[in-house]
Amino acid sequence: MAYTLTGRRGGTIRFVPLQNGVVEKESESYSSSVTSNPIENGSDINDHVNNDAGTFSISGTIIGGDGAINALKAMRDSRDIMTYIGASRVTNLVFTSLKFERSSKNMTGASFSATFKRIQTTAPEYVPMGESLPMTSQDVGGSDDPQLAKTANAGLTTVALQSVSSESSRRHEDAYTQPSSGAPLTRLTGGYNGLSA
Repeated sequence: MAYTLTGRRGGTIRFVPLQNGVVEKESESYSSSVTSNPIENGSDINDHVNNDAGTFSISGTIIGGDGAINALKAMRDSRDIMTYIGASRVTNLVFTSLKFERSSKNMTGASFSATFKRIQTTAPEYVPMGESLPMTSQDVGGSDDPQLAKTANAGLTTVALQSVSSESSRRHEDAYTQPSSGAPLTRLTGGYNGLSA
């Protein structure tokens, strides 16, 4: 039986007995954590369970040179995401440890052990914007709305491309330069002089 470890970037390592090595042991481990919130009578409320990422480990022997050793090191160094197929099939694995031991019994290889953690990957969520045009297309006159089509993108300022009548401009200026006739010229009550009575 061949055991394979396939990486997304690093290719595939096949452990074939009597050729380059064998995987002798596989181990899977799963754990969970439970929330613990104390209450007034001294007991705890446990109301949520978090399933932690599983761990997976393999160990075995490599023979016939450093090819498989160097391939495992390269997968680890490149932070590759791998799939293992043996007695178990496990996907989305990354190395958490990799160990080699050389001895006089295996001069052209080494015994090895590798521990992996299962990871979860996600894709960004796509949110459709509906029928309305984005603001960027509206700023450059890309809208069918006649009022929005009169605007132009001028950097941080949006400028309206329509003229203001001279009468409107004069009324605006008069509102700020002419005295108001509705405001009283004197106070009806005396002001506070800062001294208590």
